[in-house]
Amino acid sequence: MLSSGRIKLGEVFLSGINGLRGERGERGPQGDKGSQGPKGEKGDSCTASHRRIVASTPRQSTSEPCNARLDGELRYDTTSGKLNICSRKQWLQLQTVPRGEINNSPPRKSCLEILFRGESQGDGMYWINPVGVDNERYAFRAYCDMTTSGGGWTLVAKVTHDYSWVCPDRDGGMCLGSKTNPLYANLFHDIHQRDSVDLSIKKDADAGVHLNNTLIRMLFLAGRQSVRFTFVGSANDWIPSEDAYAAFNPSKKNSMFVDHEWGLYTLDKVDYTWNIIKHSRKDKRFTGRIICWGNKVKHSYRFYDHGLHVGAPASAHKPCLLDNNENEVMLKSHYATLQDSPLKARWDMAQFGFLGARYVQASNKRIAIWVR
Repeated sequence: MLSSGRIKLGEVFLSGINGLRGERGERGPQGDKGSQGPKGEKGDSCTASHRRIVASTPRQSTSEPCNARLDGELRYDTTSGKLNICSRKQWLQLQTVPRGEINNSPPRKSCLEILFRGESQGDGMYWINPVGVDNERYAFRAYCDMTTSGGGWTLVAKVTHDYSWVCPDRDGGMCLGSKTNPLYANLFHDIHQRDSVDLSIKKDADAGVHLNNTLIRMLFLAGRQSVRFTFVGSANDWIPSEDAYAAFNPSKKNSMFVDHEWGLYTLDKVDYTWNIIKHSRKDKRFTGRIICWGNKVKHSYRFYDHGLHVGAPASAHKPCLLDNNENEVMLKSHYATLQDSPLKARWDMAQFGFLGARYVQASNKRIAIWVR
């Protein structure tokens, strides 16, 4: 009777009830390649609901080269913090689709309402409808900052290049001599209106854009009547050097973002409070002492471009003229000079834009304007 143990008899092992087993022999030669199998069934199509990840410009993410064996494999690059996929012998960086492709339904009236209702998913693109009715007609995608200074900020305008949006015919050069209408130097002119404004950094006609002024006014009145100014001094992204918001006095009438009107508002008259979120360049002043708004006005109220401007006042007869001070952070432009009776505009000889005019204000790389 065999036991459950094993007894060595020469080169043979008895393994009890498991039977007899010899030692493993040498591996034989590889056989011939078999014939190709039948073609598989066609897979399901990729619908919009599945498009959550897309590949961007190839980037080498690992020391191990991408080859056929690794095709389809995901790798996390600890240096860059990015996820990569091996595809066709190249490592491709994966990016999430910007928020807003994910439908927040129903659209709310503002970023602030989304925040108050507890529906925020962080900073990104959301569907909003300030009108409040007929979403199919009036809803649009807006960039919401849900984290800075309490959140609920709607991006309404931006400048990412000095000249390309003002006079596209000059291919990014100064506008002096351009055939473009000098009145287009107003950032809030209708020609620069867009259905949506995001934080993409452009160097073309979309480098200076804004939402519809009536919609901005609706967002402004429905919220805290606050306008925020974000200045990027040197970073390659949107990390601000200076950031502040003006909270307007609700007991005082204002015409902010109203077409065919203009207004001068000052800290001295308590028209608003100036709330600094960040002030990195300590050698620069960031006072926000006056704010001027004017659009589609038939007379010159500041001698230069109309629109929205903020900074330190100049000692001049024009009420909305800002000081020439390279040590002051301001939203200021001198693209064109405007004269009255009737209103006429011509390109200014000096050509000081919003960003690079370092002799008349602190220079910046880009500017964003928000309301809440």
